[in-house]
Amino acid sequence: MEEIEGPLFLTLLVKRFWPGCPIPVDLLFMWLAVLLVMVFALTAAIRCRLRPAGAQNAFEMILDAVADFTLKFIGKDGFRFLPLFFTLFLVILFSNLLGLIPGFKSPTANLNINAGMALVVAIFPQYVAIRHRGILGYLRSFCGPPYWLAPLFIIIRVIEQLARPLSLTMRLFGNIMAKEILLGILVYLMTMFFFSHDIASRLLFPVPFLMRPLVILLGVLVSVIQALVFTSLSMIYIGEAIHEH
Repeated sequence: MEEIEGPLFLTLLVKRFWPGCPIPVDLLFMWLAVLLVMVFALTAAIRCRLRPAGAQNAFEMILDAVADFTLKFIGKDGFRFLPLFFTLFLVILFSNLLGLIPGFKSPTANLNINAGMALVVAIFPQYVAIRHRGILGYLRSFCGPPYWLAPLFIIIRVIEQLARPLSLTMRLFGNIMAKEILLGILVYLMTMFFFSHDIASRLLFPVPFLMRPLVILLGVLVSVIQALVFTSLSMIYIGEAIHEH
């Protein structure tokens, strides 16, 4: 995608100030997304007011929405995991939205980064389940009920646990990569039509130019939905670890 949309901002900076940098550019963009989340949180917290405005208002609106989803999927017991859910939602949201800025790229269009977050979301509920039920109760949950079908249930449950990080990774990667490819194709078409010597191609130049804002709006919607889906599934997994039914 970098060849289609042009050089990336961080790639130019690294080549200028740190030649031979061993850190992948996708990881640099992920760190940038985390940094933006920290700046957003600090901006909202520096001037806390009884009547919130600006960054504090947006911060509290997002926090209330994540808290409502936590209450819906887990219950009041899930509020102790609210910092995890809130941070996860913001980091994924900022990462998804970065790709909509010219010269930037969504780090969530990288399988490795998505797999890292998915492994955290998939492994942490196992730890919660062991602490909540004990090791014997945790192992018993793989066996049924009915427990006379334990061999079959063990296979199904193991496949289910292994499929969770895979589905989380591929779902986020597929949707964000599709957005990145679509934006890149529009840039390619605009460039091709603009520099074409064919009159018909010149007349088609406004089509991808007018479509780009619509694709960007669709990209914003997809970014929010995918961050919400990823966070909601993490809530469901932890909720299953806490509640036996």
